[in-house]
Amino acid sequence: MNGKMAMMKRRPIGRREVLAGMAGGMLAGGLAHAETTPQTPSRGGTLTVGLNNDAKTYDPIFSVQYSERYVLYLVFDTLVKYGPDFSIQPELAESWDTAADGSRIVFALRHGIKFQDGTPFDAAAVKWNIDQRLDEKVNSPQRQLLAPIVASVEVIDPQHVAFSLKEPSPVLFSLLGERAGFMVSPTAWQERGPGFGSQPVGTGAFILKEWTRGSRVLLERNPNYWQPELPYLDRLIVQDLAGAVIGVQRLLTGEIDYVDQLTPADVVPIQNRGGIVLKPIKVGRWYFLQWHVNEPPFDNPKLRQAFAHAIDRDRLNEIAMRGQGTVSNGPTPPGLWWYDPGVKSYPHDPARAKALSAEAGYPNGFEYVLSTPQVTALQQLNQLMQEQLGAVRIKLQLQPVAASEWYARVVSGTTNLTPTRWTQRADPDGLLYILFHSKGFANTTKYRNERVDALLDKARTVYDIAARKKLYAEAQQLIVNDLPIVPLIFGAEYAALRAGVNGFEWIPDQIPRFRDLWKTAD
Repeated sequence: MNGKMAMMKRRPIGRREVLAGMAGGMLAGGLAHAETTPQTPSRGGTLTVGLNNDAKTYDPIFSVQYSERYVLYLVFDTLVKYGPDFSIQPELAESWDTAADGSRIVFALRHGIKFQDGTPFDAAAVKWNIDQRLDEKVNSPQRQLLAPIVASVEVIDPQHVAFSLKEPSPVLFSLLGERAGFMVSPTAWQERGPGFGSQPVGTGAFILKEWTRGSRVLLERNPNYWQPELPYLDRLIVQDLAGAVIGVQRLLTGEIDYVDQLTPADVVPIQNRGGIVLKPIKVGRWYFLQWHVNEPPFDNPKLRQAFAHAIDRDRLNEIAMRGQGTVSNGPTPPGLWWYDPGVKSYPHDPARAKALSAEAGYPNGFEYVLSTPQVTALQQLNQLMQEQLGAVRIKLQLQPVAASEWYARVVSGTTNLTPTRWTQRADPDGLLYILFHSKGFANTTKYRNERVDALLDKARTVYDIAARKKLYAEAQQLIVNDLPIVPLIFGAEYAALRAGVNGFEWIPDQIPRFRDLWKTAD
């Protein structure tokens, strides 16, 4: 590690080169600007959020569902946080020092913070939280992310905790800004056992008061929050939705104040309506088609190539995203530093698709079931792909699946052929490793390539941005060549807010941070 990494005390991370190396997630170019809201925040009121909520638990140690993080960021704080450009900034840790060789990081914690149950947040609590995630017996999904990096955690004194690393890693800070960094109350976790997932206790700005599954989550202001000016809201309600259309209807009637994951088609009824504000995302969600590459029929690379050549990604973007998205050649969208324009996917070529299907053993065509989660954008993509693949004698039967059950089926392996989508992480490791390393906990395609594993392992230990980018470019091209997935598009999406909601700002992981919002009259 070079000398730039040695000292980073009492500030986020001082230099851009260091930040990119440590956090690994800054946006490139002009995407890194922040939106500002000139109004003076006002206190009080209730914010009602509409969400297609598939939450299984609000215990961050066991969390895997995307929608769970909407609430987790309210109940819990992280050791460090992401800025709107994916920069790493202080949160529960006010500063940190990194050894010159990168083997040890000492975090200085803020003074006087308490968990919502009144117990102290201190170095012992940090050690307990990380130890739980590293413990094989606990079986946290985050163990696969932390165990290759963290050797041990040591309490120096109540306000200082040291992470000893197995090897220098630019990845750790990005992990501590999301699930692995959410600090839970050790006392409450041990007392409540499995019930902690529905009665969580953190240091966050809101206290979870009620969770009625399939209906709503009620959160109330933490009166003892360590940032006394926050939150501005008295309470926040997360209301379950059955799709974007319902969300837009409820927004128009005033039943909810906020809804997101809206496609360009979804926002047509509200794009020129007074009293509604649209906020486009900065970095598009990645949509792709996936299958199991370790079992028939998709263990046949020629069949996978036939699918890839049959799909017209430009057409998918034109119809499903009204041309506002971006065609995907690989896992990374333009605007992130690890994007490489040299990564190329299989071009649309129906004649080649027919020939490959025949070579794969299906001269008279191929039929299969395509799982269709009841998510508007994915349903549209499925219908378009069904049409395009049908043109090359690949017949797909669309099988509807409830959105709340779909991802669980993908993870369990009971669903083979399905489209899916992921948001980006602050570091490329956060997505590429978990999806495409043979040991990745979200490797639901069962993909295994020893060269890809080696590249992803190496990239975890390299601080130099140019060197990391080269490793990730090679890994992404190999992944695209092997086709454990067919990259489709990076979507265009919006959040829609009633005009009286202020302070909203996107972070590129597309998880809204509601803590800092406030309401005024519409």
